[in-house]
Amino acid sequence: MKLRRLTRLALSGLLLAGLAAPHLAAAQPPSDAAWQAAKEAIWERELAIYNGRAKGDLSIYLASTAQGYKAWPPYSPLPKGNEGLEETGQRMAGKTLEALEMTFLDLALHGEFAVIYYHTHRTRLADGTPVDERFEVTHSWVREKGEWKVLGGMARARPERPEHS
Repeated sequence: MKLRRLTRLALSGLLLAGLAAPHLAAAQPPSDAAWQAAKEAIWERELAIYNGRAKGDLSIYLASTAQGYKAWPPYSPLPKGNEGLEETGQRMAGKTLEALEMTFLDLALHGEFAVIYYHTHRTRLADGTPVDERFEVTHSWVREKGEWKVLGGMARARPERPEHS
């Protein structure tokens, strides 16, 4: 009886270890090459999204969203999915005067999931109105079928603070 209980416990432990092994392996930090490849691929997609937006076209953004996408724009009281992007795209159609600079800050990478951090500085709205608006942005990316897709994000107006804090 005691041997049977020990055998069951040992088998249970092996089963749990087998189930946990893929997660433990995924928890290893990415190599420098994997991080750099993810950064380049994701940053390129971010730049393409904003370049489309400057032309009044959010189709690149919409094509880049993952299943279940939600993001929280700074002007919205609640997060929105693709329907929010579609509404914004309709409002932006034909408005092509936005001037915006982007500055990459960092990327967190864990297997097939990444979070990118960057600043934007908008000096002109899409309708040509001059502004001085600074935003802090995060987008969460997931790899679907080998392609990086935006799963979620949040942008906020950058608060006043010392540059290096």
